[in-house]
Amino acid sequence: MNRPPHRTRGKRYQRIGVIWFLSALFTLVAVYSGYRLYLAHKIKVRIGQIRNAGFPVTTAELNKWYAAVPPEENAALLLTNAFAHLVKADTNSPYLPVVGSGKLPARNEPLPPEMRQAIAENVAINKVALELLEKGLALKSCRYPVDLTPGLNALLPHLGKLKGSAQLLELDALIEAETGNPSSATRRIEEIWALSQSLAQEPLIISQLVRIACREIALSTLERVLTRQNLDTEQLTDLSRMLNTDRDDDGLRRAWIGERCSGLDIFHMPSGKLTSFVNDPTQSGEGERDWSFFFGYWVVRLSGHLDRDELFYLVSTDSYIRAIDVSCPERLQIADAVSQKVAQAKIYRKGESWPFIISGLLLPSLGKVFEKAATHSARCRAAAVSLALEQHRRQNGSLPESLHELAPAWISQIPNDPFDTRPLRYQRSSPGYIVYSVGPDEQDNGGQAKRDARKVQSEEKQAYDITFTVER
Repeated sequence: MNRPPHRTRGKRYQRIGVIWFLSALFTLVAVYSGYRLYLAHKIKVRIGQIRNAGFPVTTAELNKWYAAVPPEENAALLLTNAFAHLVKADTNSPYLPVVGSGKLPARNEPLPPEMRQAIAENVAINKVALELLEKGLALKSCRYPVDLTPGLNALLPHLGKLKGSAQLLELDALIEAETGNPSSATRRIEEIWALSQSLAQEPLIISQLVRIACREIALSTLERVLTRQNLDTEQLTDLSRMLNTDRDDDGLRRAWIGERCSGLDIFHMPSGKLTSFVNDPTQSGEGERDWSFFFGYWVVRLSGHLDRDELFYLVSTDSYIRAIDVSCPERLQIADAVSQKVAQAKIYRKGESWPFIISGLLLPSLGKVFEKAATHSARCRAAAVSLALEQHRRQNGSLPESLHELAPAWISQIPNDPFDTRPLRYQRSSPGYIVYSVGPDEQDNGGQAKRDARKVQSEEKQAYDITFTVER
């Protein structure tokens, strides 16, 4: 018995429908697989390029890349021993500055007797720590005993102790300058600088920021010492030699290479840890899961958006690292352009691409390091010019009318301002002088120093320059 024609046609249509569905499904799977393979290939190529250049890409590789130092040559062993002997100061003392609640007087004013006594007592109880610091700083190689393999969870206890040691040296320099011992005061300044250099090879941005903070302590101390004391030619020459290291960008480059490893480690965390990190970037343990994101995580993972996020992170960090090879202010312009792309990629706007969650958490704060480094470089250059001014004053009995009078006798050339490429500015004052950079706003504010943030109204925008001031 023959089947009705409409039933035969119905089955044929069903077969055609199944074939079309399977074809569409196969095409979709092929496109999806090709897209995922393309992203994976792009990431693999980027990772391969980094490795071929001799740089690490994992935190385990980073830990090995932070080269070991033979124990007999390693300053860190003596320095960490010195840190262990630091005696904590009374942070509530109204007479103890820097580490207590006391406030230093103006640069050209003497320390009050109570403050001098409080500083002297704090220095005395830390005599052992100071002796160990001196021994450690006599060694030039340094590798602190830290394990960088845990990435964001790496323990860095030496950073806080190192800054505390720099503050102790600062207090000793202040009391030595106050009691008429400029040679001891300048030696302490050089030791602060050497202490900061112990972090030169540490491949983390936080370490390089602590390094800059310690150098800023040395520069602030130098301002006070130059205001209080007339240094001799040898002391001025030694300090000038010390400041010649400020243009070394290797520390900044190493820091970005290390941060890239930590970031890549986050992208490859297990789902639970990554969920915890997104909910609270300061934590990367398992923690309590936000299930709404947990399910969203699998959508992000399976859609390939997490791979796109990782690729964006690799491109952005590579752009930041390449910016280091360019001089300021072009470096700042390149870094700012990358930061603008990061800012756009971390926010969702209707009709635009979905934001890059991990890159949006990691990169914005890291991009700010370029301006901080440029600001510090401006201070170092201004300090170097000030030392040349002091050489001129010592030789001629007076300050020059223009910085051009310094070259080439006391300085080879006047350094350029990192923010606008013009020579640093110089302004005579009563008493003393100011050497300054226009700073990030690129506006000449006549040597106006940055005020304490607590004294500025919340709605007020400060106009200031990056200054080095000697009031003598």
